[in-house]
Amino acid sequence: AAPSEDATNARRCAKLQGPMQPVTRAELESIAAEWDTLVAADAGVDPFCAGSAWQLSFHDAFEPERSLWLARADAALVVLAESRRLGAPGMLEPLENMWGFGSPLIGPGAAALLAASLRERPRPVLLLGLPAARERLRDLVRPLAGRFGGRSLDPTTRYVASLEGGLEAWLAGRSRAFRRNLRAARRRSESAGIELHRVTDPDPDELSALYAEILSLESRSWKGLAGRGADSEPMQSFYAGMLPRLAQAGELRVLLAKQAGRLVGYLYGGLVGRHFRGLQFSFDETVRQLGLGNVLQLEMLRWLCELEAATYDLGGQSSYKARWGEEGCESPSLLLVPDGDFVQ
Repeated sequence: AAPSEDATNARRCAKLQGPMQPVTRAELESIAAEWDTLVAADAGVDPFCAGSAWQLSFHDAFEPERSLWLARADAALVVLAESRRLGAPGMLEPLENMWGFGSPLIGPGAAALLAASLRERPRPVLLLGLPAARERLRDLVRPLAGRFGGRSLDPTTRYVASLEGGLEAWLAGRSRAFRRNLRAARRRSESAGIELHRVTDPDPDELSALYAEILSLESRSWKGLAGRGADSEPMQSFYAGMLPRLAQAGELRVLLAKQAGRLVGYLYGGLVGRHFRGLQFSFDETVRQLGLGNVLQLEMLRWLCELEAATYDLGGQSSYKARWGEEGCESPSLLLVPDGDFVQ
């Protein structure tokens, strides 16, 4: 039998060891499992957003025209795309280049691997969501000193709630007023007949129907009504590409709020190991007075604690996320430029 396209791509990628080389989108797909294994082994990178589901889904939805580049070693991976930004010809950037949550340098040897690639072929590189450990940055900067310059950019900030000790321990870290508001929101929702349902890894047909129902609700949320919801492109395609990946991997967790059988709220995200990454949540604007957003977040925390999750990453910086997470976690960002000076 003729070898499958996936097998052919996998064999070609297996040969792509060493400095940066161009790859196709299909070739990156063929190493997604290895990519995610390396992310799981690297405690310095975002365990969800550095992975293939987040990065490839963003590339496909937002900037599928970019050329892709890969550098590989036994325990290190560098995945970048050629930027299409005006005024930055030839610059390489992460596949997800908007929020900057996921590092394109994966594994402790990735910085040295990129440095070797840049010595061979100098070009500007934008690096976002990098590991915070100073030694990881030194591994990149030292080999390039004298030939490359760069400057630090604003770090990527996200809020992460610790679930160690369970739900009661998390609640104990919140203010008395916050806990009182949560209890009041639950009472209002129960009185209004709100029922909460948990969905774990639906099959493809179930997921397709569920996503259509979620998009319909999103259009009735304040974000959707303002034209800023996840039902608008390219966000709709971003999650349409990501959710099947999470479901297939057994990582998708969806919480639904229904009133008389009608969907009025949802929250979904991905559970990777003991780390949960919240992705989207919303509610029908007609039930705003119930405080359903708080009810959904609290129920997701309860569910995650039952699953013995250790962390709940709420994503980028905002005032409400600061109330749910313990602290803002920062990841450095760096712009490398040939024949320049390093500037803090």
